[in-house]
Order: sequence, then structure tokens, then C-alpha cells
Amino acid sequence: MGVLRTVANFVFGMECLACGNSSERLDPWLCPACAAELLRESCSSKFPNDDTFCLFPMRPLTRKLVHALKYRNIPGLASYLVRHSSAVKHGVVAQELSMLAQPLYFVPVPLHRARYRERGYNQAELLAAALATATGGKVCRLLKRKTFVVSQTKLSKEEREMNVAGAFVADFPRKMPTRGCVVVVDDVFTTGATTSACMAAFGPDFPLPLKVCTLIYDEPATAVADFAADCRAFYK
Repeated sequence: MGVLRTVANFVFGMECLACGNSSERLDPWLCPACAAELLRESCSSKFPNDDTFCLFPMRPLTRKLVHALKYRNIPGLASYLVRHSSAVKHGVVAQELSMLAQPLYFVPVPLHRARYRERGYNQAELLAAALATATGGKVCRLLKRKTFVVSQTKLSKEEREMNVAGAFVADFPRKMPTRGCVVVVDDVFTTGATTSACMAAFGPDFPLPLKVCTLIYDEPATAVADFAADCRAFYK
């Protein structure tokens, strides 16, 4: 019977995306233990600077989920993660967003068409749509990607800035909103190079305030190492 259940779980995808354990109580991607962990991580929203809100810290769990969103063709994870973040209900990010000038215009970081063909969707657009649903805002595609850039993953802060310099241009409609706040949306904030390049594309005379909201804050390596050391000490 155990073998049959294992085979059934494999065939029908009854494995937790995070821990990989078989479970009949997925929600639909996480087992109860991992779902509870995600809820705890949602209480650790990050604010790298005064203009940036990050819904989750980069942890082993959230790393696996954002990787699945980007590379395992699971676009539904975008709305799932936003719904389980502090951007909804009475969460801290929801409160911060509610204090901005309304309405909110969520602008996804555009994906180059070559990358879009490869992936089939832009995860930043999916996140922007989920944030708009959660806050009553709107999705506005006010930027275009001009150049194809290499992955930022292994680049230094200076290399990241050079990699995306001039990569985005404004694509404004004839009639621009006269009130509200623009929120640039991306999946991961590390050094802020990508979102800074996006904000620069709006130009110095853009009339509305500009903010950034990302799914994950990828902490500096030293902070991650400290967190891992703390965890090892705690469980010894």
C-alpha cells in the first residue's frame, strides 16, 4: 500500500515544493509544516531603504519557491505568495502601501522578449497583478526593456549596475495619471540595480512618487551566513 501511495504521489504531483515530502494535505503546493514556515517568514518583511518594500526574506524555503516560480513553470505561485504575504489584510507592507498616495500603479519590471519566449510569462507581471488585486491598485506597463542582459545572480554590485544601465526606457501613454503612486515590481531585490535602472527610466521630472515592491529580499552574504550560524547553534 505504501508503494502504491508513493507512486500515486509521484504521478499526481503530491509532493511539497519546499521539502519534497509526500503529503495529501498540500495547499496546493506546500505541506502544512512548510505552509506554517512561510507564514512565519511573511512576518519578516524587509525594507532595504525608505522607498523599497520586500515581502519575504531570502531563506531556503522562499528561495525554492521563487526558483519554482521562475524556472519550473508554476506561474500560479506568484498570486499564492502575495496572498500569503504581509501585502494583504493587516500586514505591515499592506499598511505601508495604504499610506502612499492613491491609487497605486504597479509597474512590472519588463522581461526581454527572448527571455519571455523561453519562460512563457513574466513573473514580475504576475506579481504586479496579484499586488493590484490585494490592494485595489492597477497594473500599468510604463516601461520597456531595451536590451537583453545576462543573469545578475553571480555579479557584484558594480557589475549589476553596469549590466542594467540603460536597459529600460519609458513607455508612457498619452494621458498620464495626475495623482497616485507608481510602484515598480520585481521578484528579487539584491543590490537594487535593476529597480534603480527602472526608476531612472522615468526621468527626473516624473510627476508621481516612485516606490519599489519585490517578492524577496536577498540579504547580503554576511547576513545569510550569520543566520545559518544562528540556526546551527539553536538546533545543536
